[in-house]
Amino acid sequence: MHVYQMAPHGSRGVLWVIFVTLLLVLVVLLLALRAPKFEISNEGLRIRGSPFGREIPAAALRLESARIVNLRESPDLAPKWRTMGVGLPGYRAGWFRLQNGEKALVFLGRGEEALYIPTSEGYALLIAPEDLAGCLRTLKGAPA
Repeated sequence: MHVYQMAPHGSRGVLWVIFVTLLLVLVVLLLALRAPKFEISNEGLRIRGSPFGREIPAAALRLESARIVNLRESPDLAPKWRTMGVGLPGYRAGWFRLQNGEKALVFLGRGEEALYIPTSEGYALLIAPEDLAGCLRTLKGAPA
């Protein structure tokens, strides 16, 4: 029996893999450190500061069903499967499937509370602005 080892590879391939890996880690960290902003106007809700940001027209927001939820008390609304997005400890952003199977655009930090807003566009929003109650009041048009 004869055994032959593979010829040694050049170090360029290994360096290239290390470079690409570090670049991807840097991009993910930059995305995670840049907190999205939720801008509310008469036109609707605009999410800025994320590759998953977008503008949702006011007519598409089903505000009568919008509410503040505690994800421990309402586990059916907690993100389950990430379909396209970022899922790091203390930061989740992008498209997810919730425990109840609903498609959702998610922007969550470390907390357990979030604002759940269904839309007429086939998905829900699950966001965590600093002032949940104030954001919900503004969306519904109530005075501050």
